[in-house]
Amino acid sequence: MSQNNLDALRNREYRLQIRVTKLRRQVFEQTDPTASQTLLDELRMGEKELAEVEKLRAAAQAADDNNNGTIINRKTDTHLLGPETTGLDSRLQLRMSQIPTAIYHLLDPQTDPLMTCSLDNVSPRTRRIRITSYIDGYSSHAVDTIELEAQSKHEFRQSPTLFPQRIRNVTELTRATLNVKLEDLDGDPGGVSRAIWTELHKTYPLWLLARTTAPLAVPDPTTGKLRDMTRYFGAFVTPNAPSLMSFLRIAADAHPDKRLVGYQGDKAAGVRSQVKALFEALKTSGNITYVNSVIAFSPEEGPSTQRVRLPRESLRDSQANCIDGTVLFASLLEGISLNPAIVVVPGHAFVGWETWDESGEWEYLETTMIGSHDFDAARQSGTSTAGFYQELAKETDNPNKFRHWSLRDLRATHRITPME
Repeated sequence: MSQNNLDALRNREYRLQIRVTKLRRQVFEQTDPTASQTLLDELRMGEKELAEVEKLRAAAQAADDNNNGTIINRKTDTHLLGPETTGLDSRLQLRMSQIPTAIYHLLDPQTDPLMTCSLDNVSPRTRRIRITSYIDGYSSHAVDTIELEAQSKHEFRQSPTLFPQRIRNVTELTRATLNVKLEDLDGDPGGVSRAIWTELHKTYPLWLLARTTAPLAVPDPTTGKLRDMTRYFGAFVTPNAPSLMSFLRIAADAHPDKRLVGYQGDKAAGVRSQVKALFEALKTSGNITYVNSVIAFSPEEGPSTQRVRLPRESLRDSQANCIDGTVLFASLLEGISLNPAIVVVPGHAFVGWETWDESGEWEYLETTMIGSHDFDAARQSGTSTAGFYQELAKETDNPNKFRHWSLRDLRATHRITPME
């Protein structure tokens, strides 16, 4: 596809993002997000149209070497020595144009690398290759060395470790530089000198997202798609924070039995009564009010990032946006040994809980209604929102329209631990 067609798709996607984002705000800024069926129907149509255009633009971008994150491709970079001379065919690609500094330390380089380097040894001899990458001023060096046999291939995946003391000061969107070096440890292509031969050395610009920003998704230039990062909201669920543990004592007083026992005693009704006690405690003692504080600067248009408070901050300030309230409520649920879920839909988040231990059945709650509605109304709204987006995910064949993250799975399978 030509650059002109890709630009046209980007423009169309951008206009749709603006329209759909406006609809999302109209829906979720209501005291009850499911109150207007007309708005929900209009949002459903907009989400479907946007999903289709996103697929078209992603396919066009992935096919274009000028837009798919390619740092170096010897097949197209004619100013570099090619494999006919060096015996190596290499391609470097940036896999993450924005670094989510808040949760980057949790990312696995094998599944969520910052960059990849594909090597093809077309020479008749084994080559000892070293690749080094780092972010100037912000990270240590990531180093990999391999003996690459003749006529064989290998892909390096690297994510240099960030320096915590440097990243702590990244409070706003910051520009940085990725530095990549590929070296042949056996010397020059002619084999005359045994000195290390630098095959290529390249720098590439990228963005550091602020520490207070949790990414909903990170653009993957190689596919043209957004890589879902919402499971890492699990790191903001902090059941062992002292202020939350103290608050559970207040919540226990709101329960008829004056105790919170998790998955013990009566089944669904018993669990629901405990969740209600948490709701009532947040409403009366916590005085939690919904505040739509979502500003988080990002180089991408559209809702790709979210400002997030830690649960102790929400308790301290007595305010929360949708994701703040979700991770706060999930922290309290996990704190009484229930299995909560973080549910993320386009432009919004709410909380769920498993109705009994390993039952696979879930109930949901709209946390933005804590300060304005009773428990049953908030639960009904959460259930309706969940049903709406579960259907939309099926209709658009897009699982990102309804992302349901069980905390038990996040802890056990994804190894996502609390930030504090």
